[in-house]
Amino acid sequence: MTEQSPLRLLQEASLEAHAFIRDEVVGLFDRYGEKTPDITPTLKKLFAYLSSRNQAVSFLVSWGYSWDAEIILRSFYETAAKILLVCFAADEDKSVLMDEFWNRLGSINDRRRARKAEFSAQIMDADNVSSAIFDALKNERLFDLDAKGNKAERKRLEQKWSFSEIIESLDGRVVGGEPLVGMKSILHVYGMCSHLAHADSTALDLMTDRALRPQDELQILEAGHISRILSDQVSLAWFCADALRQHFKGDFSDPEGFYEAFRKTAKLSEPLQAAFNESQREFYERIKSS
Repeated sequence: MTEQSPLRLLQEASLEAHAFIRDEVVGLFDRYGEKTPDITPTLKKLFAYLSSRNQAVSFLVSWGYSWDAEIILRSFYETAAKILLVCFAADEDKSVLMDEFWNRLGSINDRRRARKAEFSAQIMDADNVSSAIFDALKNERLFDLDAKGNKAERKRLEQKWSFSEIIESLDGRVVGGEPLVGMKSILHVYGMCSHLAHADSTALDLMTDRALRPQDELQILEAGHISRILSDQVSLAWFCADALRQHFKGDFSDPEGFYEAFRKTAKLSEPLQAAFNESQREFYERIKSS
């Protein structure tokens, strides 16, 4: 039997970690979900969405579509940020967040979608089924098109729920007697995912850079890239699960196993990322000294 590659071992460990995290999350909802009946349904939906995005990223990585995985990972980050925002909010603020998420932001989205539907409806024949769809999106009996507040207030609310603003608000927040440290570090990776999603000049530069790498360096780069994606997935899913535990003020079924799942993935990821960093040392030292 041939020895498995470090990257394969990492992939298997990450899948095992996700299975462990998933089971712990399900257990938390089963044991403590009734404690917060107004919030639990939303958190369940967010965790289900997080899991689906997680599976999509893992699938794309396994088939060699790392750039596409990064684009889906952007949605994974967005979902994780909302989970953390809700779970780490003060108890008295959580009902306000629920109202903003479902009602106030929902109304803003309904109104914006109705306006865009109007543009499409203008070019549709009246008997086209798509025309009926667009008309339904403008129906005030079906959707809340009366967004509350003035334009400045609506903009403030959307900004509050944006990814960057959520991360800024979480960075340094005291949770369990300790400040959350390093939250802003995720902004860089999220920004790179956004470049790829927007197909801007940075995205095209990344494609060019990858195409011009020497083969031996390319293999190290790709392994480091995949290991970063996989470790990010596990780290954030793990963090969200622990945030849910703190939200419920409960306990995991197997605390040691939960923490070991994270540690094992991190341990296998570190040498792959370190190998790429070392391969770039000379290049960046020349830039620094020039």
